[in-house]
Amino acid sequence: MEIFNKIYNSFLEKIKNLDKTIIKIIHIGFIICSLLAIISSILLFTYHIYSIPNLFYIGINLLRNALMFACMFLIFGIGFDAIKKEIIWFILIFMS
Repeated sequence: MEIFNKIYNSFLEKIKNLDKTIIKIIHIGFIICSLLAIISSILLFTYHIYSIPNLFYIGINLLRNALMFACMFLIFGIGFDAIKKEIIWFILIFMS
């Protein structure tokens, strides 16, 4: 349990220390993914009423993609923040 707490706390620290522009990009990505998830929920509800199989497959795939994109926005945001901080560190050390 202690290992889980260390991992969780380090993850929260990385999220708290993100650059403001990267946080905005992640936020916009989450909004887009939420809209896609709402559209997929509407499609799945329509499938529940009309029982058209194509609506089910489109709704499930759209929901899966929305959740995948939300995770990707978060993970890539953390990655880009680390790269950005490393580039700034490199410029400060070697260009001065």
